[in-house]
Amino acid sequence: MGLDGADARRVTTTLSTTRKAQLERLARREGVKEAWIVRRALEKYLDKVGDGSVVEAEGER
Repeated sequence: MGLDGADARRVTTTLSTTRKAQLERLARREGVKEAWIVRRALEKYLDKVGDGSVVEAEGER
């Protein structure tokens, strides 16, 4: 994503109460925004998975 957000699109998701609280604590501890953590985690995950199938790999069908 560009610094100005020009090459970005918004994504909305829902977390369980437990995961949201965990995200809030982590963001406070690290001194960053929750969105930054979510973006960073997703970027790392997508780099790892590539274009493979996440759904079928985890048997979630």
